[in-house]
Amino acid sequence: MKSNYLVAPLAWAVVYFLFGFASHELNGAFIASGYIWLPAGITVGALLLTPTARWFPLLVLLVAAQVLLGWVEQRDLLRMMLFSLNEIGVAAIAVWLVRRAPFPMEGLYFVRGLLLIGVGASVVSGIFGAGWFQVMQGVSFWQTLRIWSLSDLVGILIMTPVLAGWSQFRATRSGGIARTEFLLGLASFAAMVLSAYVAFDSDLDRIIFDIDFATTYVPLFFLALVTILWGGRGGALSVAVLSLMAFVYNSLGRGPFVQLVQLHSSNALLELQVYLAVASLLSLLISALKTTREQLHEDVARWKNEVELSLSASRQLAYTLDPQKLSFTWSGDVETLLGQPAARVQTLEQVLKLISPLDQARLRQRWLDGADGDERADMPFRLQAGGEVVLDMSRSLLDAEDRLAVVAGVWRFADAQPDAPNAAGRSE
Repeated sequence: MKSNYLVAPLAWAVVYFLFGFASHELNGAFIASGYIWLPAGITVGALLLTPTARWFPLLVLLVAAQVLLGWVEQRDLLRMMLFSLNEIGVAAIAVWLVRRAPFPMEGLYFVRGLLLIGVGASVVSGIFGAGWFQVMQGVSFWQTLRIWSLSDLVGILIMTPVLAGWSQFRATRSGGIARTEFLLGLASFAAMVLSAYVAFDSDLDRIIFDIDFATTYVPLFFLALVTILWGGRGGALSVAVLSLMAFVYNSLGRGPFVQLVQLHSSNALLELQVYLAVASLLSLLISALKTTREQLHEDVARWKNEVELSLSASRQLAYTLDPQKLSFTWSGDVETLLGQPAARVQTLEQVLKLISPLDQARLRQRWLDGADGDERADMPFRLQAGGEVVLDMSRSLLDAEDRLAVVAGVWRFADAQPDAPNAAGRSE
């Protein structure tokens, strides 16, 4: 086996081990399942970014990293082996099933695929893990399943978009960021960090506004701004930074979620998990909608360029006429074929001035009558400058009350000009 074939799996295994160690440190002491498990997102991200044919060494090294983590922390190695096979194996099956789906993993499809993987893998692996703890140690099945599934799901929602957005696997399509958007995004990112500090590790909110828990909503607002301005990569990075700050402060016993626990029987980490899950989903959805809109604009611009090029090459102009406003919209090389820029041929009167006086009345009636509907013959006419013959091919559309709604057509310019009497004397 080539050494470079193992470089990426080894790197993923190292990252898995480091985030696993950090998760255990943030969790503190726990009996069955930890409340934080960021390696779940590392596993899913690694599987998404690695071709299926190269999964075997990746899976082996991820399991080895989990076993090594258990050995370092002096845990039962057999149990760590079983749990790593459970979590990593279930995640591999979930990713494999979603990758077989006939849709691209980007935009809203990426969000849907990530949710399918996250919910499916976390619930299924949680069922196996909770069942094992109930049989072997008598721990409550539902309590373990709730904690296990939520910790895995949040780990996937936090880590996978970061890995996907900052690698060759792209959750969103992104181009260059304009200077203004970059600076506004940077200001929003700084505001998010500052508001997170105020919400989790400061008394300013209570001193100035006499509020506490409500300030946790403010970072979500700036998180949304960062995602809008910087796209999916910036949003995923912001979620990761917010999660890191929240987890660290929570592990130090600070923040509104810790104080919330004092009011009723709940767990601060579980409360925080739900908060961060909502933050991640908010960023993902905004990024997906932004990507979908940008992709639509790119498709429209590409289609318009192709139409413009085809019209120019065939010496044609396409137009639509609004009968109420008597205004034209053109496609094609207007300035070359008509000798006027498109801005000077936007009204009916401006267009008629370009046409021979002998044909103006016929064209006006053809466009504004609307009685012909879809049944109308092509009409030749002459331009006033140069006498070039043009063939008008147009159709009208009537509304529900049989009133003229819009006229659309094409002007085809002849390659060679026929004799004047034959062209000007023809009628519809």
